[in-house]
Amino acid sequence: MIAGLMEQWNELRSHGYVLWQLVRQQLILRYRRTILGYFWTLINPLLMMSVTAFVFSTLFKVPLRDYAVFLFSGMIAWNSFSSTVFQSCYAFINNEGLIKKIYLPKMLFPLGVSVGTSIDTIFSFVSLFVIILVLGGKISVALLMLPLSFLLLFVFSLGIGLVMSVLTVFFRDLLYIITIMLQAMFFLTPVLYDKKMLGGPASFLMQVNPLVPFIDIFRAPLAYGLMPPMESLVLCVIFAVVSLAIGLLVFSMNEKKIVYRL
Repeated sequence: MIAGLMEQWNELRSHGYVLWQLVRQQLILRYRRTILGYFWTLINPLLMMSVTAFVFSTLFKVPLRDYAVFLFSGMIAWNSFSSTVFQSCYAFINNEGLIKKIYLPKMLFPLGVSVGTSIDTIFSFVSLFVIILVLGGKISVALLMLPLSFLLLFVFSLGIGLVMSVLTVFFRDLLYIITIMLQAMFFLTPVLYDKKMLGGPASFLMQVNPLVPFIDIFRAPLAYGLMPPMESLVLCVIFAVVSLAIGLLVFSMNEKKIVYRL
């Protein structure tokens, strides 16, 4: 197992230029032929979150400024995760022609998606971070934990993305089901509301939602100026490691079958 991983790592390193081209293509094609181009990476999430913040601050009767900081700090993690998982579903399908023409390590394609969405997230975060500070976000030493938060989220999302990229090759219906699954997961993730507000059976579903501690480790330093809860950090490390291990296992078991099912 370890020898296989090392061989795959060496293969990926030798194809680093191809990985960069896949990431570059993903970033460029998304905003090709638009007037503002890549600025939509900054503008789009800001506009969407601003509208959501206005509506739900009114609904929950919370001051807009406070709620906007609360919402933005949670949406950073959710947007990165959902984008990675959704786009990973098309990692092999959208590159069918390339995969069938030449040999490339197939790991490049879901990895390229994860790296591309992470770059998107970081650019979006920069603009949202400025807005959060303007609205009253806390500047504290806890912000130094954010690079670790991004790394753990990246590893966790990559693991789930690897699984989905393989499964959608074999079960194309998942391309449509995943949208519904992500929507349901969004409402069971405390992005729009405090996790203490949810009760009943929905509360249990939220407690077993692995994305909840990832929301915590972003929200604590950004919205409250506090260090992430140790319990949440430990859970994030566990979920990230388990997710990546499962993703690599599923991928390695099906890697050679992918080209025949495309």
